Amino acid sequence: MKKTKSIRLKMTALFVLFAVLFCLALSVFAYLTSWDAYTGAYAESALEIAEMTASFVDGDRIGGYLETMETDDYYNQLQDTLNTIKRDLNLMYLYIFEPGDDTYFTFIMEAQLDDDDPDMLSELGETYDIAIDYDAFLRNENKDTVHKVILYDEYYGFAVWAYAPIYDSSGGIAAMTGVEISLQYIQEGQADFLRIIILLSSVITVLLVVGMMFVTRRVISKPLSKLTDNALNFASGDRLSSFECDIKTGDEMQTLSEAFCKMADDIKEYIDNLAAVTAEKERIGAELDIATRIQAGLLPCIFPAFPEREEFDIYATMFPAKEVGGDFYDFFLVDGNTLAVVIADVSGKGVPAALFMVIAKTLIKNNAQLGKSPKEVFETVNNTLCENNHECMFVTAFMGYLDLQSGRFTYVNAGHNPPLMRNAVGTNCVRPQCVRPQNDPTLHPQNGHGRYEFIETPPSLVLACFDGREYTENEIQLSPGDMIYLYTDGVTEAENTNGDLFSAAELEKVVNKSADCSVKELLESVKREVDVFAADREQADDITMLALLYKGDGRHE
Repeated sequence: MKKTKSIRLKMTALFVLFAVLFCLALSVFAYLTSWDAYTGAYAESALEIAEMTASFVDGDRIGGYLETMETDDYYNQLQDTLNTIKRDLNLMYLYIFEPGDDTYFTFIMEAQLDDDDPDMLSELGETYDIAIDYDAFLRNENKDTVHKVILYDEYYGFAVWAYAPIYDSSGGIAAMTGVEISLQYIQEGQADFLRIIILLSSVITVLLVVGMMFVTRRVISKPLSKLTDNALNFASGDRLSSFECDIKTGDEMQTLSEAFCKMADDIKEYIDNLAAVTAEKERIGAELDIATRIQAGLLPCIFPAFPEREEFDIYATMFPAKEVGGDFYDFFLVDGNTLAVVIADVSGKGVPAALFMVIAKTLIKNNAQLGKSPKEVFETVNNTLCENNHECMFVTAFMGYLDLQSGRFTYVNAGHNPPLMRNAVGTNCVRPQCVRPQNDPTLHPQNGHGRYEFIETPPSLVLACFDGREYTENEIQLSPGDMIYLYTDGVTEAENTNGDLFSAAELEKVVNKSADCSVKELLESVKREVDVFAADREQADDITMLALLYKGDGRHE
């Protein structure tokens, strides 16, 4: 019974809080709704008056008064007309002005009545500090752009303000009319309206709370107290027999009681299976940990990779999204003068992708070491992977051969992301068949490097989709100091907490901020930027990168 009283007190406090919030919300909603309705109507009236006034003003003459600062009969007649409109329509202000820049405008004329405060009125040529989006009129081809706002006047209080353009005979905007209508009567009426709304909402919420408390006590409090006692008895006694399913309310409480009974029956089976499940989970975790180390061991991971070779420097990293991944990279010497680099991404993630990755990596390397060109390697590997590929997995891959003596880079792309290239000078050569002369005096600049740009790679089909496909080789010429950056879509498709992608454009900016970095520093910089972009978002795809610096004779860094 003590617990039932505690629940009842908590629910009473909750209902009272709900009543107060409901009353406030209802009052604020009603107040704002009525305020919007009234001010909207007044704003439309102000706009109609501004447009009506603008319609009978001579646009060809009105702008000239600011040039001469002299009035004439037309000016005086127009002044009388504005005075009449202001008096008959009970306006705060009615005036004609010429916009200046974005911060002020200049009065041409203002309606003036005998009972107006002289200090609140303006004469010809006076300026007033206020921002007007004058360019909005010039951008609008239909010449129907208007502006209306609610502002606060120190003398009259809140008011609505609207302005409309006055056009000359050429269609240009010569000046504008401004109208301000006081909202004083609306404010006074709103205060009385708010008091009535608060009173009515208070009565409604009190009645609602009393009714809810009565119903809650009969439907929730008593059955819940009984269910709590049963649960405590079950928890402190025999877990298999002490829970009593004796709540017969015919509603969710009875369903909850029956669910507790079912839970008691399931607990013994759960406890019996828990040890076995835990042991199996630990075994799987240990095996995945071994698989992670095995996969890491399959990729070249000792750097510098070829310390005896001075013609190039290379560095690569792979960060799987799960324990094992489907991305891979590879680099090896095909012969004493040719370096092969490979980067690829297997569809999917986890163990299936990792198994397919091992097969693809092995096939690519074996065929390359048989002396085949990149084109021949991909065609052979594609046909082999298509055999018995019942799971319809596929691989995007990029492979290139670098002739270490000449710097000629021959590559083939199977649906993979285009790499980025930075040369040692300020003009990149990233299009296929683009060859720069080796005797170019700009190959060794005094300061800095060129920009990273995407290498043009014509689209081609991924590996393992259709057998018999032919792939196209392309070629670019590298010079000492040129660097190539390869990556998988885990970089460009990294997401932040808003679901935005890192994107290829952002990657290009990041690598260019690190244009003077070494191969290792470049990859560390990109990974750091991706991590900052993704923040707390869990890594969704494998992130693999490879950077290759061509040194040529070994002296260029």
